[in-house]
Amino acid sequence: MWTKDTSIRLSVLFTRLFFALLVLGLFLVPQLVSWFIRDAGGRPVFIGRVSAAFYCCAGPAAVLLWSLDRLLAGLSRGEVFTAGNIALLRRCSWCCMVVAAICLVFTAALFYFLLVAAAAAFMGLILRVIKNVFQQAMELKEENDYTI
Repeated sequence: MWTKDTSIRLSVLFTRLFFALLVLGLFLVPQLVSWFIRDAGGRPVFIGRVSAAFYCCAGPAAVLLWSLDRLLAGLSRGEVFTAGNIALLRRCSWCCMVVAAICLVFTAALFYFLLVAAAAAFMGLILRVIKNVFQQAMELKEENDYTI
């Protein structure tokens, strides 16, 4: 049966899986990018550029995944509308915006990075809106806690 706890556990599993793939990617990126670029008929000059973009985005991606893991840990403990969760959502949003900026810079090297930059910025915007909703809910909760 599908429950809230099952959903959180599945989210934790995927978050940690993506973190493991990110770490693995740090070692395999040159080979994977080389294979992809050559198979897609691209020029070998793009191998270094795409690899460099991945390495530049790896730091913010790691922080984002760690923040998601901490957020899910809080949610599994029943901590929802807290200042800590709001800070984690803010951090996730900024990580997306940093990746968007990095990819925007790499658009000069390869135009397709514009799509990744747009997707990352859009995700950052969505996270920012969710963060604002959490902040409003926390303020309402605190106000409600003080009402007799």
